[in-house]
Amino acid sequence: MKTRTIVMVLVLVLGVSLTLAACGKEEPASTTAGGSGTTATAPQTSTTATAPQTTSAGGGKAYKVGFLAGFTGFMAYDDELADKGLETVRAMLGNQIMGRPLEVLKVDYASDPVVAVDKARQLVESDKVQLMDGPIFSPATAAVCDYLAKAGGIPDISIMGQPSENLDTANNLAFIPQGLYGSHGYFFGKYCAETLGYKTVNCIHYDDTAAHGLQGGFERGFKEGGGQILSVNYVPLDTVDFSAYLSALKPADCTLFWIFGNGAVPFVKQYHDYGLKAPLLVPMANNFSREQLAELGQLAVGMVACDIYVDTLDNPANKEFVAKYQELYPGEYPMPQGYGAAQALFMFAKGLELTGGDPTPAKLIEAMSTMTFDSPAGKITMSPYKGAYIPTRDFFILEVKEVDGVLQWVPLKIIPQVQLGE
Repeated sequence: MKTRTIVMVLVLVLGVSLTLAACGKEEPASTTAGGSGTTATAPQTSTTATAPQTTSAGGGKAYKVGFLAGFTGFMAYDDELADKGLETVRAMLGNQIMGRPLEVLKVDYASDPVVAVDKARQLVESDKVQLMDGPIFSPATAAVCDYLAKAGGIPDISIMGQPSENLDTANNLAFIPQGLYGSHGYFFGKYCAETLGYKTVNCIHYDDTAAHGLQGGFERGFKEGGGQILSVNYVPLDTVDFSAYLSALKPADCTLFWIFGNGAVPFVKQYHDYGLKAPLLVPMANNFSREQLAELGQLAVGMVACDIYVDTLDNPANKEFVAKYQELYPGEYPMPQGYGAAQALFMFAKGLELTGGDPTPAKLIEAMSTMTFDSPAGKITMSPYKGAYIPTRDFFILEVKEVDGVLQWVPLKIIPQVQLGE
């Protein structure tokens, strides 16, 4: 690595540029095994917290971040992507903040909310972490925030959005820089009705809390734009054969579906096998990686989605983030899951800068609660909201297009600086 000055490391967090503080450092070793794809490959991690190797340029006690991930279980694929984003930012920061070592202690909660609380207890009480990054799974996040309120009140930064129900256990500790799912659905529904001109829609979703939040917001926005919901079906999370639901669809202008993981590609293929022609709408683009789009081929072209990040954003911070990601993971591109985990470290670094390096929970929360910072997805301003902290940020409407022979999500419209509450 090239030698850079430590002073410049936090400049990216301020939105100007990012440089490496790498003199005398080792690249953090990735804990993942395997690349992204349509099936999950669990990283090789211990179920107990172990600190990565760190060295100190400026001396001082290490800053500690707990990373709660479902490295096993049904969240494995998403958390593999999140882990890669986290490792990317560690490399970008030279594995330190303000001259002090940065330790990320990773634990596997097996995609189980009960286990998540046990692992959070381990990270807080034994390992003395100062920030919790994740988990992605909404029920696990709610349970962890409830525990954190009883255990000293360290902040938790969500990797993805959250349903409004999670505000009940936010306890003024939950930072949700991706916003609430209801707001995602609302802006997407409004756009589909008012700009795309769709007036009728069928909806099919996996039955989880995120789906209900996205659907509720979509209905508000779609109806406000003059649209009508013809049907809503929630299917079991392990469904991969959707024939019974597809055969019963009424004629409509479009179809909204929240189907992810191993069911995403089969759903689209079966949809077209049934001869259905209504355009497909996806309330989160991260349900389809580039590899999954390539597997679908031309069936994916024209799908429209919304999200808080896409790797094709044309700004200097994102180009630097993508370049470092591909240096660590050649041939791959960051997904919103990776961006979300990375963003938590950006926020932590910025918060510490504002506190003068003091990680005391009350001071860190106060600093992060109203701060403005730039990220690879643009400017973000946090503000208090019903016991949590939510963002004002750009929100993206995306479409699958073929660019230079590669299928990818590209921005169709940027909705600038909207508050993603409900």
